[in-house]
Amino acid sequence: MQERHLFEYAVLRIVPRVEREEFLNAGVLVYCQKKKFLQVKIQLPESRIKALCETADLDEIKRHFHSFELVCK
Repeated sequence: MQERHLFEYAVLRIVPRVEREEFLNAGVLVYCQKKKFLQVKIQLPESRIKALCETADLDEIKRHFHSFELVCK
């Protein structure tokens, strides 16, 4: 019989303009304490970000999301 493990996750979102209450899902972070597992998968929808906010700084957004990858390593 396989051992059961609790995996928890958090959806990573981009909120270009809070006042409009719009967001885009850009990744997921998965964690399991028992297996000492922490991993993130990110896919930035650049054209959709620009569609919601033309002035969005994509380089800054990429830097922020890259920090999640560094923490997981």
